[in-house]
Amino acid sequence: MIEPHLPFFNKKTVEDLLAEVGEGLISRQQVTEIVIGEKKPITNASGGVSSVLSNFSNPFRKKKASGTTPMPIKGLIPGMAIHFAGCCHPIPGDRIVGIVTTGKGITIHTMECETLENYSDSPERWIDVAWERDQADSRHIGRLRAHISHEPAALATVTNVIAKEMGNISNLKIINRSIDFFEILLDIEVRDLRHLNNILANLRSKEVVQSVERYQT
Repeated sequence: MIEPHLPFFNKKTVEDLLAEVGEGLISRQQVTEIVIGEKKPITNASGGVSSVLSNFSNPFRKKKASGTTPMPIKGLIPGMAIHFAGCCHPIPGDRIVGIVTTGKGITIHTMECETLENYSDSPERWIDVAWERDQADSRHIGRLRAHISHEPAALATVTNVIAKEMGNISNLKIINRSIDFFEILLDIEVRDLRHLNNILANLRSKEVVQSVERYQT
């Protein structure tokens, strides 16, 4: 049952919680961990609840198309509020779908996003959308998770590869470390899926990079 856990997420109804999961504001993994009791709430110094991934997501979890720039998505009514889901970070080149969120407009997800399972019984909320072709000047956030050897200049190697590929690191967080390696999350501004894949390929060619993949919460 989800209802007893609603106060943890500061929500009054299950529908409110599912709406934020659909937008990527709360990860499905976090909800699962709390509901089945696999993970205890982490309290910060002020007594509030926090987690590594939810805090890391904050700068990018609400990204709207402004009225002064062309709408990047086809299939929507001009002026409609759109958000790019923080759970899957869709970028041009991804197959995408729009989910209607009451009072908040449309949230864009990748078709592979696991969050979409929450809406399998609500086909009326699904919107057929696609990227506009002209995305040359746009920047979108791609999120990567990498395991890097714990040795001198390893992190510099990673950042140099991304810089040479004209990617821009907008956020970086070490989420795990050991004697041999450390695990990091990277939010990278890229033009499209091809741009992100080029960065992935070049990172995988470096000996200090034990593994790197696109990451979804």
